[in-house]
Amino acid sequence: MQTEITIEWAIEGFRYEIESTLKPLTVRYYCGELGRFSSWTHSSGVPRDIRLVTKQHIHAFFHYLLTARVAGTSGRQPQGIEHYRWPYYRSLRRFFSWATKEGYVERSPMDGIVLKAPKDPPVDPYHSRHIELMLAVLDREWQTATTTRQRMLAARDRAIFILFLESGLRLSEMAMLKTEDVDLEHQRALVREGKTGKGRLVGFGLQTKKALWRYLGLRPSEAQTDTLWLTEEYRPMTKYGVQEVIRRLKDEAGLQNVEGSVHKLRHTFATTYLRHTKDMKGCRILLGHSTLAMTERYTQFID
Repeated sequence: MQTEITIEWAIEGFRYEIESTLKPLTVRYYCGELGRFSSWTHSSGVPRDIRLVTKQHIHAFFHYLLTARVAGTSGRQPQGIEHYRWPYYRSLRRFFSWATKEGYVERSPMDGIVLKAPKDPPVDPYHSRHIELMLAVLDREWQTATTTRQRMLAARDRAIFILFLESGLRLSEMAMLKTEDVDLEHQRALVREGKTGKGRLVGFGLQTKKALWRYLGLRPSEAQTDTLWLTEEYRPMTKYGVQEVIRRLKDEAGLQNVEGSVHKLRHTFATTYLRHTKDMKGCRILLGHSTLAMTERYTQFID
């Protein structure tokens, strides 16, 4: 029989509990934050037995997060500390609530500790001038490409960029597309599994249709994968490869000092869509948001 209920052992049991009801991404979210708490207890001399963790220990951990955040910003005042602490607060609250219900602790050390959910910051899109500069880079790359491989890569990068702008896809959704997911005739793409675990169809415009047609015509038929986006070696691109395409594009357009990268293209799609349609519910469906509140963040930049 186990005499000491260690934090690590309890976290393992908590993970097994939530794996049966939550999606893998959410499980990693909770366990990742709890893992940092566990590591901190190791280095801070906090008792390893979960029954000995007190409210004072929790407060000390939150103070540690604050000081770590300051250190990570080279002494400058950290921005968004509420956003930084919130995932840890949520994870610890759920973890100790579970431990209390299971009878491992008599009372949760989180009782009486209340943090308000931080408000999401305004979602700022790219300006039209930013888009023009990045498109100019893509045009130049296509015009200067001399080999079939270079032309394929130039066509790929343009298709990725335009599809982001006209569909509002997330980075992971873009990277997971397969060739059969793209329907040029009906101008739509199939997202097999979004962030919420549900699939959806997204539309795109004529510019994307043309860009995808050009890329697919240059995509080598001998590629041993049905992943839509290929690397220079004709291997499947990862989401980090797709991310690097946009980062490099920004740099070559002289936009290094403009905040945001891939996800900012999703913001740009949403604000453009809402500006032209005023259709909040339709935008929510296209973006794959679970609530209208998430979509409403984009209205601040609509004239």
